[in-house]
Amino acid sequence: MIPVDPVERAATAAEYVIGTLTAAEHIEVAQALARDAGLQEDVYFWQDKLLAMTRMLAPVEPSPAVWSRIEHSLSLAKAGHSAVAAQPWWEGLTFWRFGAAFASVLAVVLALQLRPVDAPVPATRYLAVLQSPDKQDAGWIVEASVGGKLRLIPLGKTTVAPQKALQFWTKAQGASGPTSLGLVPPDRVTEIDVASLPTLEREQLFELTLEPETGSPIGRPTGPILYLGRTVVAAAK
Repeated sequence: MIPVDPVERAATAAEYVIGTLTAAEHIEVAQALARDAGLQEDVYFWQDKLLAMTRMLAPVEPSPAVWSRIEHSLSLAKAGHSAVAAQPWWEGLTFWRFGAAFASVLAVVLALQLRPVDAPVPATRYLAVLQSPDKQDAGWIVEASVGGKLRLIPLGKTTVAPQKALQFWTKAQGASGPTSLGLVPPDRVTEIDVASLPTLEREQLFELTLEPETGSPIGRPTGPILYLGRTVVAAAK
């Protein structure tokens, strides 16, 4: 059954896009898309955010054992065996084409399912995938929870010219201007206390700009925007 809770519906839509639903769940979502405009919107959102990552990753050739299982399953199907066991998704070709870039996204998307039913009410968690404005390539992930930490996670290394630096910014809807969250390294995770942010909410803008090595001298971005994205309520922590 398609979840009613908006957060769980978003997680289901993300799993539909990634391909981690069971065959029955996938069919159910596919059928529901024809009549559920809200579910369509969730699926389109995750297609835009998640599938952009695949362009960053080089294909990985499946092992001979995987090919052997695929060929065996195909031969059984051609022979008329209708009860061929479903192949686990992690042994299929799709999994081998996706690398570590999805690890953080999956951890957020699946967090709801790992939480005990009787657990305390969790803090809201937000997720933003930062993409380059020109190529729409995903380069960073912002993950944050109310009262906790914000983590800026690189999906690769951003090249920064000499005497230049990456500066991290945020701007809530309706804010008069962006707030600097400081300079960040181009190749490792940065953690920031959420309490130091002006706010944390849905559709909040985060961006990385290229600035002088000591940062913007005027308190707002002066260099080109390298990556930007807006938050969604992704899961509970």
